[in-house]
Amino acid sequence: MIRQILLGERMTGPPQDSILVIVAHPDDECLGAGGTIRRHVDQGVSVDVLALTGNDTRNREMRAACRLLGVREVYTNTRDDFAVDWSLGKEIVQTILKSRPSAVITHSGDDYNRNHVQCAQLVADAIEWASHTTTFENAYRVNRIYGMEINSLHSQPHVLMDVSESFSTAVSALKEHKSQLTKADAFYLRFYDARTRLRGIQAGCERAEAFTLSLPTHAGPFYTMNAVKTLI
Repeated sequence: MIRQILLGERMTGPPQDSILVIVAHPDDECLGAGGTIRRHVDQGVSVDVLALTGNDTRNREMRAACRLLGVREVYTNTRDDFAVDWSLGKEIVQTILKSRPSAVITHSGDDYNRNHVQCAQLVADAIEWASHTTTFENAYRVNRIYGMEINSLHSQPHVLMDVSESFSTAVSALKEHKSQLTKADAFYLRFYDARTRLRGIQAGCERAEAFTLSLPTHAGPFYTMNAVKTLI
């Protein structure tokens, strides 16, 4: 069962642009999108985070990390690291319907980690079903899906996000995942440093995070809006 933790202020009034980050494990939110999360929060965009697995220690670390990043709401779970499966689909849909984000950030389907790949597949399926008016009275259509990098690099990313100003906060947040930092000679921290420097060189800035971009599929006349009037 997913547990919801409110860290920031819940928005009131008319809907605003927001982002939902859905990850397989606590710490993935920092490794793949820590700088991007903080950058958007600094721009006034609300960001929520859902982790599909976790335990008491890792959930506590993720809440501390997300507090530094300025995350509005954290949805934690109590499941083994490898227990990412289709039984989570309904809970992902419900989180999308609660958060109602303009965009979702999640794992890449090309990641070498099978739990990350499964998460990406679950998210794509949940985004589709959450938008069906035939299934949900409060159906909601996510506009864009961004696939982040963890350990596998995108060969041709669609978006390079300048995180130069938010990088130091992202590193501080990553360091809150103390149970993971000692693994493989501090590989995760060192790789995040190297990867954001590489992407920064490619983007012409100091630090950057890379993403692929995809759009939700369209299966039929089941959505609140089924056609567009222009492509621009």
